[in-house]
Amino acid sequence: MNLTDKKTILRKIPSGLFIVTAKDGKRGTGAVISFTTQISFDPVLIALAIRKDSRFYSVAKANDYLAVHLPSIEQQAMVASFFKIKDISDNSINGFEFHWSDLSTPLLDDIPMILEVKITEIIEKGDHPVFICEVVNAILKEDVEILTMADTNWHYGG
Repeated sequence: MNLTDKKTILRKIPSGLFIVTAKDGKRGTGAVISFTTQISFDPVLIALAIRKDSRFYSVAKANDYLAVHLPSIEQQAMVASFFKIKDISDNSINGFEFHWSDLSTPLLDDIPMILEVKITEIIEKGDHPVFICEVVNAILKEDVEILTMADTNWHYGG
């Protein structure tokens, strides 16, 4: 197989850019996840693939619930800041304010759309295990175009 061709083709698969947050001890933390898709209508399930050697993988695995944030196309700088968590306080992650939901997930205040999900299964395959999650809450502050990998000069996958 031509590895360059494989990489080029795999990078054509549309990828959204999502900020996923979780409780880490008494504080919130987060990461950027691009391997995400809806996989069922009844119940409503989504799949998130999280890099196994990341700190966030360990945090996510220790939780029952996660919050999946859908940033607008104008929020690329915010998303970029979540590639590396440097500053966590009681109510902010990298300077972005959040509040705690009833499910104890950190909900970023400046994001237009959020899904809270319950982790129902983790499939431990490959370098990005798949978290199967049931959508248990949807928060729509504003219906906007979300940021995708195609909107940036970033590349991940292949």
